[in-house]
Amino acid sequence: MLSNADRRTLQVFHRIVVPLDRAVQVADRKSGCSGAQLQALSAVVFFGATTLSALATHERIAVPTASRIVESLVQAGLVERSPAPRDRRASRLVATPSGHAALGVACDARVDVLEAALGELSGEEWAALAVTARALNRVFGLERSITRTGAPVDMQTV
Repeated sequence: MLSNADRRTLQVFHRIVVPLDRAVQVADRKSGCSGAQLQALSAVVFFGATTLSALATHERIAVPTASRIVESLVQAGLVERSPAPRDRRASRLVATPSGHAALGVACDARVDVLEAALGELSGEEWAALAVTARALNRVFGLERSITRTGAPVDMQTV
């Protein structure tokens, strides 16, 4: 059971999630992709979702929904589909260089928005944010994160 102070912390955290989400949605539009497309592209690039089934499972969406999103990524030249080596009924998903570039643009835009929003934090607050980011990455199973260049980074070094 949480203490009253811990419950208040969670209430404050909950209140900031929506404005942060809105801010990154604005940043996402700079990439030319929808949020759903960027989520799917990120799942393909960083989490190894290389089939429609794996993508649907990772994103917790229905396979037909994943199929529509992937088709839009294919049409945009951000993802390529090829026959899966072990199952000719399945398709293997691979991000194209343009897909990697779009993801990089989106990541940079998100970091820029967050930097603008959080730029006035003190050194102590940045340190606390780093501890919180590592903890949340661990809790949600995201031990690796994305740097401004799009390359994975070990959160323990943050």
